[in-house]
Amino acid sequence: MESDEEKDLLQTVGKRIQRCYGCFIAYHLKDMYLGEDATFFCENCKDETMFHFDDFAKLMDAAKLREAQEEGHHH
Repeated sequence: MESDEEKDLLQTVGKRIQRCYGCFIAYHLKDMYLGEDATFFCENCKDETMFHFDDFAKLMDAAKLREAQEEGHHH
């Protein structure tokens, strides 16, 4: 189960801006899908092999995120 601190960090990461690798329009990461080779795609450019941010965020180590290191969040 995620702690409140981890949830806050993931919300912050989800606000990062990333360009879609397919159409090059900028989106928040929270609205994107992870493809091969750490490429990100929007809803319109994704395919069935990609994972939505919510799914791949569950697998991230929040302690290693830039935001955790900047804010001094350590486990």
